[in-house]
Amino acid sequence: MSITATESIDMNGWPLTDGDYVIGDPDSPVAVVTLASDYKKLGLHNYAICGTCFTENFGIQKVIVNILSNPKISCLIVCGKESSHFAGQSILALVENGVSTLGGYKKIIGSNGVIPYLDEIPLAAINRFIREIEVIDLIGTTDQEIIQEAIDSYRGKERSEAPKYLMSEIDENSWRKYEQIIQQNVMSKMKK
Repeated sequence: MSITATESIDMNGWPLTDGDYVIGDPDSPVAVVTLASDYKKLGLHNYAICGTCFTENFGIQKVIVNILSNPKISCLIVCGKESSHFAGQSILALVENGVSTLGGYKKIIGSNGVIPYLDEIPLAAINRFIREIEVIDLIGTTDQEIIQEAIDSYRGKERSEAPKYLMSEIDENSWRKYEQIIQQNVMSKMKK
């Protein structure tokens, strides 16, 4: 199912996934991710959606699904304090380098995160995000005026549609499928 840019957004159906965020003006072309910083304390406005993103896997996937499902959004501002999982760096690496599908996983190339896998959403969603969403790097910036200026000055391109990509349910045990990879990564770092 897709929504064209000329149709209004059904607020009952968007955003598609849950998370720590607030909805602003769904007609705004800007989404904001404040990484590990509290978006409530920043006092931002004029965005479509604004929230945190702590993880380089499930968090980024939720961001992608919610952004792509709103045809008005064409920009993601990544700001705030970086998370311990390098979610911000991983978003930038994704946009710059894409994903590797070797080994049956969709791994963000160049991510510094421990488990930078985007396996819960289709490759089509990842590629569409890379192709259609402009990412503005303000990682480390918590100055409300600078972030607000980036939001207010963005004049985006209009997207043609907003496919509704579904995402698997995520719970506290979802990461366990990567447990062996994590152990291998830790062991290889210890050997260095």
